[in-house]
Amino acid sequence: MSTRCVLPPAAATKARTAYNSRRRRWLADPSLAEQDSLTVALHPPSEPQIAEDPDTVVAWVRAWRAYTGAGLVEWATRRWPSFGTQEVPVRLTLAGAGQIASAGGRETEWRALVMRRDALVHGLGPGSPTLSAAVAATAAKWLDLDGDDFVRLTTIARWLSDHPNSGYLIRQLPVPGVDTKWLSRHRGTVESLIDGVRGHRDLGIRSLPNLRDVALCDPDLLIGTPRRFATSLEELAALPLAPARILILENKEGLYALPRLAGTVALHGGGYTVHELAGIPWVVGSEVWYWGDLDSHGFAILDRLRRHLPHVRSLLMDTATLDRWRDLAVREQSPTLNDASHLTASETAALLSLRDGDLRLEQERIPWPYVLERLLAAFGAGR
Repeated sequence: MSTRCVLPPAAATKARTAYNSRRRRWLADPSLAEQDSLTVALHPPSEPQIAEDPDTVVAWVRAWRAYTGAGLVEWATRRWPSFGTQEVPVRLTLAGAGQIASAGGRETEWRALVMRRDALVHGLGPGSPTLSAAVAATAAKWLDLDGDDFVRLTTIARWLSDHPNSGYLIRQLPVPGVDTKWLSRHRGTVESLIDGVRGHRDLGIRSLPNLRDVALCDPDLLIGTPRRFATSLEELAALPLAPARILILENKEGLYALPRLAGTVALHGGGYTVHELAGIPWVVGSEVWYWGDLDSHGFAILDRLRRHLPHVRSLLMDTATLDRWRDLAVREQSPTLNDASHLTASETAALLSLRDGDLRLEQERIPWPYVLERLLAAFGAGR
């Protein structure tokens, strides 16, 4: 029988689809959730369809007579010459978000959402459309939190809302269980909630500075300062330095093993944040060299740096070095295929050779005597 009669499981699927598509709007507007409705047409059969498969039609009617789910099943009288007068279900009407959720098998989830929605909205002060929208937009995040983490979320969001410019470091926040790792995992949710309260995502807190390792290869450049130290980018920029040359490298052990080099300061690159060094005035005004890994990421980092410092030159990132020490290379597990359009012909040739074999040669694998030989030859300086 090819009847279109809708059985209870099919109606539940329609309710679940409506729930999934409307849930966010309901959370943002409780009045809409109360007033919304869903009508599922049950498509009673025609007389020819009954004649074709009466047993199926009887089973359909019985299924709706036995229905105990949410909503109201409406019945209508049909009069057929061959089958007489019959009462058949014609539609299922679901009134409000609760009934739609229940019919779709999402009643427990909806109750949890409403309870947590109310806790967040009421906990963050006077409700507003922007706050309600932010709470609704983050529902998928806070619904999955266990009870303890949800309490932490509501508590830290309220504290940050009440103290918009605390200037605290993360570990100074007076909320048990909220530390650097916790906030790192949930920061996007917290920022969205604060945005709903204040109209911006700034939490008003501080993070520990990202320290860069520094080696004064020429101690005379800054007398009285340790030869090797780590400090923030801001403090680096404020140092009264005027080096002739900057060497940026990614391997910290290599940085600490560098010999004395006249007029030279060595800096740790920081991977894909290397371009931040271009904001330091005495770096911009110096001769700049970059030495990274011989792999796709190393050249991508070099390309990024050269976009900010066009005059940067590379060291030990050429085919001669790769061919000399190819036996020390390993397979690159996760290469980047990003376009590197700011490489020299020699650098491009080395990158293509690496990609041809999916290879990477880490800078620390290159024998140190060879590094020193190439380093001193490039800089034209003695020990």
